[in-house]
Formats: sequence, structure tokens, C-alpha cells
Amino acid sequence: MKKIEVPLGKRAFDIVVSAFLLISLSPFIALILIAMTIESLFVPSSRGSFLYSQKRISQGEMFTLYKIRIFKEASLENAKNGSGHVHTKKLEHNEENLTYVGRVLKKVYLDELGQFVNVIKGDMSLVGPRPKTVDDYERLVSAGYRSLTLLKAGITGYFQSHKGIKLHLNQEQIDMIYADFVENNPTWKIIFYDIKILLITILTVLRREGI
Repeated sequence: MKKIEVPLGKRAFDIVVSAFLLISLSPFIALILIAMTIESLFVPSSRGSFLYSQKRISQGEMFTLYKIRIFKEASLENAKNGSGHVHTKKLEHNEENLTYVGRVLKKVYLDELGQFVNVIKGDMSLVGPRPKTVDDYERLVSAGYRSLTLLKAGITGYFQSHKGIKLHLNQEQIDMIYADFVENNPTWKIIFYDIKILLITILTVLRREGI
């Protein structure tokens, strides 16, 4: 199936919201940087870059995804598989892999702020299927997950926003419903639907159910 192009209005909405959030949250970003710097002075194992990056796939294309670093650099290096990719979800289950600041950021999902840069760059959208690692993308597409090839990856989606709520459809079915909605509705309806998903995502995060 042909890729679904992001409507111009949705793209403009993504940029405006992402830029607004980054500017509004810049004091928190500065505090995070200060906290990480202070921790690195006393805990050598926590030293490292402010951001870390991973190769992910969005709509069939590889890009560099950015997150605020919550892991110790040594843990990231040790977790690389044969292809050099890191499955960070596995690392998160053991707090020994996290810096002290990282443990706090993980609980309130502030490590995800780096992805707003990806949205502004055009690598991602605010709403869409979550971007996959190269290995996971190939495995899921082979298993029939068409939404990953059709839609631009998103920071959140209907499935992610409803974590903790029993859904009667699996993630691929829900993402395909969203793909059909984007393809067959005017831009204003898509934007309002995205706003609904973003608001539900905020509630989900506040309930600490993850995205």
C-alpha cells in the first residue's frame, strides 16, 4: 500500500505544538541538565551526554531518535546487540542501569522530550504508531503490521494513550483504524482527533500507565 502523506495542516500543528512545548518546558530542561551535571561530579558512572540517540524506523525510513539520557553510558554500550542496536525497554527494568536523575525522569516521562525535536525535523508526528528499532520493524512488517509502513511514526497514538484500559482490538488494528481516518478525513477532523489523543495521553501519563 502507498504511504499516507501527512496533511500540511497536521504537519503545521505538529511543529507549532512541539515548538511551544519545548519553549514552555525549557526551564525544566535546564534544571535536568544542571541535575545531571551535579550527579556526574559525584557519581562517575553517571557521566555522559545530555541526549542519547537510537536508530529507529518511521514509515519505512531510518532516522535518529533523540531522548534525554536516563541510562549509564556503560549500560548502553553493554546492551548493544550484534547489529549495534539497543533495546532500551529491557534496560529500564533494572534500575542499576539508570542514573539517579534518569530514575526520576523515567517516572514522569520527561526523557521523551527529545522526540519533539524529531517532530520538528519531520522524522515523526505527534500522533502515529510508535517508532520501532530496525530489528523490531523488520519482524513486525514480516508479520503483517502494515501501519508501520503507511504512517509517520508518532510520540503517542490511540493504543499508547489508552494504556491501562482494556481494548478489544490489538495495536495493529487500532493503528490501521487511525491510518484509515487520516487518509479519508479532512485536515481539521484529523487535528481535532489528534488533540483528543494527546489529551488522553496526558491523563495516561499522570496515572503513570506509560505510553
